[in-house]
Amino acid sequence: MGIYTVSQLNDHIKRLLCQDPMLNQVWVRGEISNLTKHSSGHYYFTLKDKGSQISCVSFRSTNRSLKFEPESTMKVLIFGSLDV
Repeated sequence: MGIYTVSQLNDHIKRLLCQDPMLNQVWVRGEISNLTKHSSGHYYFTLKDKGSQISCVSFRSTNRSLKFEPESTMKVLIFGSLDV
């Protein structure tokens, strides 16, 4: 067992996530919380359910084509990919 730097650990996690075809295009159901609509046009939020949560970002290029305005407490089904 070695000692990793933070960068080395993040690089390893990134390789694992990005090489898994099941995680490159995934649907996830949850509730939006901690929504921040940044001046850049990006949305930063937490997607949560009763047992867990993940940090998310939706980029401006995607947000322009949304057919609804995301709000905290909104239940959503989202499509995306995982990255570190």
